[in-house]
Amino acid sequence: THPPHSLRSSGAVIRAMAAVMQQPAQTAEAPDGGLAGGDHVNWRVVFLCLFVANTGFFHGYDNGVVSEVFTMPSFREIMGWPAVDNQTVAFQKGLTVNGFNIGAAAAAICCGHLIVDRRGRKPALVLGSLLFAAGGVLQSAAVSGWMLILGRLVAGVGVGITSCAGPAYIAEVAPAKIRGAMVGIYQSNICLAIVGASLLNYFDHGMVSGWRWSLGVQILLGLATAGGLLFVADTPRFLESAGRSDEALKVLAALRGGDKDSAARELAMVRAELEE
Repeated sequence: THPPHSLRSSGAVIRAMAAVMQQPAQTAEAPDGGLAGGDHVNWRVVFLCLFVANTGFFHGYDNGVVSEVFTMPSFREIMGWPAVDNQTVAFQKGLTVNGFNIGAAAAAICCGHLIVDRRGRKPALVLGSLLFAAGGVLQSAAVSGWMLILGRLVAGVGVGITSCAGPAYIAEVAPAKIRGAMVGIYQSNICLAIVGASLLNYFDHGMVSGWRWSLGVQILLGLATAGGLLFVADTPRFLESAGRSDEALKVLAALRGGDKDSAARELAMVRAELEE
């Protein structure tokens, strides 16, 4: 008789861990000047994580920019809003703010598995960044409250996707030694973007097209991030789960400073976890 699947999976994990423990500690200098080994940190992986963490700016900026835009005289004139809010304006304000949150929540629930898990972290990040930029186009070009609400909804969908894919990407490429810090930077960028949006609104508050500039920053953020993502690979974990083991090993070795032995051991652990 064959042992239960759970026992076979546990056995695979134990064998992989034993293989790692039997390897001598690596303290030699890696090609980039760091230490080789499974916990090796090099500047390439740090910069990669910092770049992907920029998607945290999406969430914070779109949340932080809109409240001050509501008070800009030129914006209220274009929207046809009176100087004092009435019931219609209050309703449109509520939809403008919450349209973003509705889009983000729906996308996070629906796209986490359908796109991030099934298609990959990189395609999800590119798609989310492009949707965020598209939402910025609609918002900055808005000539009515409903066009603004649609732009917020589209941007929210983009943010919902990147909110799933961004932390997942960082956690899967960062060595254990800096993994928490890198994911923490993603969260910190949300807060920094809120502050940045407030500062920009302060400086362009009195400009005729100031509100368009404030909302248009989303276009630059989204397009710059999507363009940069075209030059990075997907995570080794996803590549391994998709049956692309050779590519996964190559990517992981590059992220670990060219240490192929360490990358092979780490990938064996990933493979064992995926087999559970």
